[in-house]
Amino acid sequence: ESFVGILQSLTKMKNRTLHPYISLGILALIWGSSFILMKEGLKIFSSYQVSAMRISFAGLALLPFVNWKKVHLKKGDLKYFAISGFTGSAIPAFLFTAAQTKISSSLAGALNGLTPLFALLVGVIFLKVEFNKKKFLGVLFGLVGALFLVYRQDMNYDIGYTLLVVLATLLYGINVNIIKHKLSDYPPLLVSALPLAIIGLFGGVVLLFTGLHIELAESQHIKSLLAVIILAIVGTAFSLILFNKLIHQTNAVFATSVTYLIPIVALYWGFLANEAISLNQIGGLLFIIIAIWMIRNDKA
Repeated sequence: ESFVGILQSLTKMKNRTLHPYISLGILALIWGSSFILMKEGLKIFSSYQVSAMRISFAGLALLPFVNWKKVHLKKGDLKYFAISGFTGSAIPAFLFTAAQTKISSSLAGALNGLTPLFALLVGVIFLKVEFNKKKFLGVLFGLVGALFLVYRQDMNYDIGYTLLVVLATLLYGINVNIIKHKLSDYPPLLVSALPLAIIGLFGGVVLLFTGLHIELAESQHIKSLLAVIILAIVGTAFSLILFNKLIHQTNAVFATSVTYLIPIVALYWGFLANEAISLNQIGGLLFIIIAIWMIRNDKA
């Protein structure tokens, strides 16, 4: 019921606009915790099952909040909703969970910082968005800052699984440009709900072939299932509405700069667990603050 209340309150925000930095902070908290939830889900379920459940539950979550009878799409726009669903949620969900079977959550979170770079490049190359030097430098500052936050000399990584995360960030970059330049005439709730409904069907089909089995009598099974449900409803459905509102309100690169803040959330979780904060992490934080200020300067 609490999840439903959260979604209802967000869907009523049609005439209200949060300050961009507040939206960015909320998204960072949500998505920064998503890697922990994925890790919890993977304790019992396979990466395919976690991903399929995530997009299926997310697709169901927003269905009751859209008046589907009043939805009118322009000719040819349905394909953009479908592309948005697969590039922004479905395929990255499978790529990230697969990657996290071999690489750390912190490294995955830092690599997520490639998203603003791809968002900028896709916009400039394919959609003729004006190139902005200050914004480009901001993107580079943010990426360096994210890498500083998680860098350790003993860090191990598998190049193949690392590239899965890179591919996911490229897809994110494509998706935000589609939302900004192809779906900006539609309300954020619909831009979230329709793509999720489409990929939710895909997730349901995948689940049929994964041999999903849940033991409700086992506590770890329940914990893992709850983690995936929270990941779907809060980490996907709820956050997508807020993210799409932020894209409409600002620009694709600024909205994706939330990925620079995600490692900071991971750092915070580590601080609560009594992990020491190093000088390179403090330096990374400063780089990120400068980056977001630089990127926010432009609305293109």
